[in-house]
Amino acid sequence: MKKIIFGLSLVATILIVNANAQGESGKTIFETKGCALCHKNHMDTIGPSLKKISTAYMGKETSLLSYLKGQGEAIVDPARASVMNPQLVKISSLIDEDVKKLVEYIVSATEAQY
Repeated sequence: MKKIIFGLSLVATILIVNANAQGESGKTIFETKGCALCHKNHMDTIGPSLKKISTAYMGKETSLLSYLKGQGEAIVDPARASVMNPQLVKISSLIDEDVKKLVEYIVSATEAQY
């Protein structure tokens, strides 16, 4: 009986952790994965501004998704794209749903009021 209760507890814990991980917003992913360290809202710093990225990828969300998964080319400042390579490794470990949320957040930056 103890083994069954332990097994059920373990399964419940895994489901709760997965539900919480999948419940993150694109903004939360952007902030917790370190994107915000190099990409500021309206100012180029280490990387291009969030506004510049969102403007460039508006209507090209699949291209941004491919780029973030390490399967496409950068269209914003490609000469400096290699700086992003360590970050792309981190992002590529995300589940597809979370990468999509990240893309939605980035592209929505042109609509957001800062």
